[in-house]
Amino acid sequence: MSTSHPKILVIDPDLDAIELARFALWRSPVQYRFEWFDDAELANASLLTHALCQSKDLPAMILLDPRNFHGAEGYELLRTLCIYEAVSHIPLVLFTSSPFSSDFSIDQDSRIWYAAKSQDPREYMRTVTNCVQLRLQEAVHS
Repeated sequence: MSTSHPKILVIDPDLDAIELARFALWRSPVQYRFEWFDDAELANASLLTHALCQSKDLPAMILLDPRNFHGAEGYELLRTLCIYEAVSHIPLVLFTSSPFSSDFSIDQDSRIWYAAKSQDPREYMRTVTNCVQLRLQEAVHS
């Protein structure tokens, strides 16, 4: 697959959620490269290593559910994504149990969006697809 396609990184301990996100993006009319981690500490180390080595292969977007990791590792990863300049520019969608708005594109800051993580697989796939398409479209027009 060509490296010109945007890389979407999903970080979630729930393998079913990862597979649903992968399938949703595979079905999308836009082609993406899909990568995932089900371990926040490994994701953290990988992202920092790529950033510090000035890799050109950082993700175009990260989808993260920090709540479901053991201990604080999901929130430690979120902290890394927010404070380290080498990765702080990457658009981020945080899945929460109660987002600020049912329409994730309203009332969001410029970098972090919040989205509800539905238990309904079809709704979750729709949310992933919408977040990625709208977020990357916004980045192009910025």
